[in-house]
Amino acid sequence: MKENGGKRRRRKRTAAALCFLIFLVGSLSFSVCAEEERVGALDRMPDGYEDLISALPEEAEDLLADGMTSDDPEAVGQAVEEMAGAEYLLRVLGELSGVELGRAMGLFARLCCLLLLSAIFSALRNSLGSESMSGAFRFCTTSVIFAAIISLQIDHLQGVARYFERLSSLMNAMIPLTGAVWAMGGNISTASSGTATLSVFLTVCENLCAKTVLPVCILCTALALCNTLSPDLGMGRFAGAIKKVYTFSLGLIMTVLTTCLHSTTVLTSAADSTAARAAKAVSAGVIPVVGGSVGDTLRTVAAGVQYLKSVIGIGGIVMLILLVLPILLSLLMTRLAFLLGTGVADLLGCDGESKLLSELGTVYGCMIAVVAMSAVMFILGLNIFVKTVVAAG
Repeated sequence: MKENGGKRRRRKRTAAALCFLIFLVGSLSFSVCAEEERVGALDRMPDGYEDLISALPEEAEDLLADGMTSDDPEAVGQAVEEMAGAEYLLRVLGELSGVELGRAMGLFARLCCLLLLSAIFSALRNSLGSESMSGAFRFCTTSVIFAAIISLQIDHLQGVARYFERLSSLMNAMIPLTGAVWAMGGNISTASSGTATLSVFLTVCENLCAKTVLPVCILCTALALCNTLSPDLGMGRFAGAIKKVYTFSLGLIMTVLTTCLHSTTVLTSAADSTAARAAKAVSAGVIPVVGGSVGDTLRTVAAGVQYLKSVIGIGGIVMLILLVLPILLSLLMTRLAFLLGTGVADLLGCDGESKLLSELGTVYGCMIAVVAMSAVMFILGLNIFVKTVVAAG
């Protein structure tokens, strides 16, 4: 009886071991099939890539190299390699700079004409010897110059608003795409934390940059005009303080967010890589043949995901550059025209006009800082995305 009971227990143990072995082989075989499907998925661009291309404005889409709209990762990679080259970027920069430089020179010519007329009227009012008449002439000349500039500034403010709308559309398409590519490489935790932080980036950009830059610039412009017409009020220092506090606050917030993204990405990527390597070690130790096959497939997936991640990340950075370059060059060239106009006003003795143009130049400097900081923040985020180690490797 004891011998029969012992035989039955050995048979049960043998049957349980065989069932566990069959289950383990089946699970690993399923993992191999799943990884092979992921390898097949790397033969085409992810589903959200078309939304990323469609989020670009027409003028930026026309600057894309041939192959960027393809579904083939290799064709897109070649296009991104071309666009990331110095020759392509310098050519685009030259074309855009030529257009904006021509507009800035036209603005500078109009400013010189107005300043020359203002100098003539200034000499005329000095010959009258009347303080009230002199004040009236100064008010009229300053108002004429401000009226000639304000329509241009309205166009630039609208351009900045459109830039932030397009930036939001581009990043709304990029964030889920980065999360999908992270997940394809086994970086599940990184996908969750990275996309969450990029979403915070976008929220900050929409609420702190897009919704505040226009009111701040309009307020500073109004204060500049008041300071020019009534220097005794001392509005110039107040406007300068507003601009310094505003740009410093935005820079501090964006620096903190970028640091958080970098630190969380490094930590979660390391955790994902550790978990993936542990799983490969267990599979290779239990069943060497199947486990080795899983390891080889994972390395193939990792290489493909790393290439896809580089293509999408660098392509996104180039798209951001194409999006920000037109408005940034326009603001820079206009500010240059104002600074040159300030020098001409000083030469002609137009003190009020010189002060007005100098103040408007600082307002444009504030807009340039906000536009550049928003673009740099997302470029750094995408650079972190590209450099993240694929966990499946």
